[in-house]
Amino acid sequence: MYHLWVDNILFGSVDMNTQKFLIPDGIEYYTGDEALLFQNLKTSVLKIFNKYKYEFVITPVVDSINNLNNLNGDYVANIMSLSDRRELGIRADITPQISRLDYQSYKINKSNKFSYMGDIYRESKSSFERSNPFQVGAEYFGNITDKVDTNLLKMCHEIITLSKTKRIVIELNDSFFINTYINKLSIDDTTRKQLNHLISLKSMDEITQYYKLKKLSNRKLIELHELLELAGPASIMKKIEEFSKKYKYESKKCIKSLKSIFNQITSLKNTDVIIDLCSLNSMDYETSFNYTFYVDKLRKPIAFGGRYESYVLKDDSMRNATGFSADLKDIVTVYEK
Repeated sequence: MYHLWVDNILFGSVDMNTQKFLIPDGIEYYTGDEALLFQNLKTSVLKIFNKYKYEFVITPVVDSINNLNNLNGDYVANIMSLSDRRELGIRADITPQISRLDYQSYKINKSNKFSYMGDIYRESKSSFERSNPFQVGAEYFGNITDKVDTNLLKMCHEIITLSKTKRIVIELNDSFFINTYINKLSIDDTTRKQLNHLISLKSMDEITQYYKLKKLSNRKLIELHELLELAGPASIMKKIEEFSKKYKYESKKCIKSLKSIFNQITSLKNTDVIIDLCSLNSMDYETSFNYTFYVDKLRKPIAFGGRYESYVLKDDSMRNATGFSADLKDIVTVYEK
């Protein structure tokens, strides 16, 4: 893999002695075998999209700021505005553009299935993080069922297996539990974000100190401690049911979906499926069932997915959606030769 940035090129006559080649943090070029591998992977991903009958669409990397923001009013982080045309920006996520396509083609009681791939740009404070991912994913809009999510999980799994990795871990979650817990605290948005961060770290010592600092209920701290322990294989379901009964969480529907989806994917080859109700690694706009993929040789998740509320319809009902996304360049990174 080559990282290349050309600076101060003199057009016409190029002075090779003064020409500089600098490497921007997080920017990648592919050449030789890796370039061919990357291209072949794109072709393979398209075949998987076609197999699951998801319509492939192409959206531009440069678009209006309006199109790059979510229809529900939330803003996607790291959109880069173009200085000379401030109404245009460089996308940080393709999903909002897909939501716009669904919005434009919306028909009552009709579902839409879109798949996509393309470059995005995400600012990162770490020099070890990629700034120019190549996002691939699929989105389903309409009536969300466990079967829809199961098919999306299987589709994502097939894409990840293109890396020929020997082991995949799928972590299932439902944001209902952590959202129900935090909503009971009646805390402001800043405190909520800080607490979410500590929960994602799963450090009870830091969480305990934070509760003392914010003078939060010790009883609620005990409840959170029990919630953090709800992680493991299928046998954890019984403890989730006991926890829900103890703390009066109306979670029967969520637990039923977790069981159903778990059973449908547990036989996937070379794959371990676990449940973690305090996994906060997925995209932050997901609202209920969600999941994260992990593989060996990568110190971060390789794919995210889950259900979310895409936008409000004219009758004030919600257009629900579910989907996943991954960075194809991560698949190149972990590709087993």
